[in-house]
Amino acid sequence: MPALDLTTMKIFELYNPNLKRDDFDLNDDLIFFMRNDPQFYRKEYHPFLQKFNRHCDAGRAVSTKAFAPIVLKAFDHYRNTFPVEGLEENLARHDLEEICDKLQGEETNFYHEEKRKATEKKDDTKRAI
Repeated sequence: MPALDLTTMKIFELYNPNLKRDDFDLNDDLIFFMRNDPQFYRKEYHPFLQKFNRHCDAGRAVSTKAFAPIVLKAFDHYRNTFPVEGLEENLARHDLEEICDKLQGEETNFYHEEKRKATEKKDDTKRAI
C-alpha cells in the first residue's frame, strides 16, 4: 500500500482513510487532484495548460476531447495514490466526458478572464502616462 500524501488530501480523508467510492464525488476530487498535486501539476497539467493557452492565443477552439488524455493520466495517478475501495480500474465514459466538459469550460473561462484583466491593466497603464 502506498504512503498517504497529506499535501493533497481533503480533511475528511485524514479521519477516514478507508473511503468507499460512494463516499465522495470522484469527478470533483479528480479535478482537485489535477490542480493541486504538485508532481502531477508540474509534470502533466501545467504543460497541457500552456499548450491550451497557445491554441486559444491563436484563436483556435479547444474541444473537450483534447482533455481526455490528461484526465485519464490523472485518474491512473490518482488511483495509484489513493486506494479507494470500489474504485473502478478505468474511468467510466460518462465520468470522463463530464470531467472534460467541466475542465474545458473552467479553463476557457479562466483564459478569457486573464486576457480581460491583462487588457484592463494595459489600458490603466496608458491612462496613467
